[in-house]
Amino acid sequence: MKGLLMLTEARSGSNWLGNSASHTGVLGKSGEWISPVYYNVNPKHVTAEEYIQKIFERASTDNGVFYIKIFPRHLHWFQGQFGFDLINHLAVDHDLLLFTLTRRDRLRQAISFSKGLQSKMWSSKMAAQKKNKVNPKYDFAQICRTYFMIERSYNYWDTYLSVQELEYTAFVYEELLADPTPFLQALAAHVGIKDIPPFESDCKIQRNAETEEWVARFKKDIQSQNFLGYTATSTRSYSRTLGNLGKFLSGQHMKSIPFDYWPPVAG
Repeated sequence: MKGLLMLTEARSGSNWLGNSASHTGVLGKSGEWISPVYYNVNPKHVTAEEYIQKIFERASTDNGVFYIKIFPRHLHWFQGQFGFDLINHLAVDHDLLLFTLTRRDRLRQAISFSKGLQSKMWSSKMAAQKKNKVNPKYDFAQICRTYFMIERSYNYWDTYLSVQELEYTAFVYEELLADPTPFLQALAAHVGIKDIPPFESDCKIQRNAETEEWVARFKKDIQSQNFLGYTATSTRSYSRTLGNLGKFLSGQHMKSIPFDYWPPVAG
């Protein structure tokens, strides 16, 4: 099978671009398919291959192309569940295109991330469908945490690809805003499809006047507030479970997913 793996972090424009690939009907179905929230199954009760098959069922179009959007925490979650690197595993039997998507404007990405955490609306489609909407509130500490986590995620992918000397294609969100066609063309070329439909996406850019207000407020606050306490990878305390005790005593990593956002949204 042909596989399209987007390596990125949340609020990078991945929904907008991924939805356009899905619209073609031949470039897989974009989604965070590694996450267990999409499956009515306990990952502990299935084998890795059974779980991967469920991913393929969600991610594939009829022509046998699959599209998976991967954040660092997804890769580490799978490693924790099944004991191996999913990307390297897929590369053994499938023809993969690895491509990164980054966003230059980290501040607006962090603000968008903060809003998403509070509202639970991660795309314009979700916002249109949700009935009981939560109005996000400016949270300096949360924006700092998301900002630094985004930067760590991008660095993670750079290092992951570099240390293994893997070939990949790099895309930058801002460079695709005016004309996203090169994105679809690169994916289509890997799959071997010459003619693809024009770019179409149901997802719209969510930036608004409030975003710009938060940008100005953050730039002012960062000059006057002590933000170092809000930049750590995690403030999570490990759960006092027998599983974590066993992992601690054996020298294994305890149950904490790297690059997972913490702390949760207050109130």
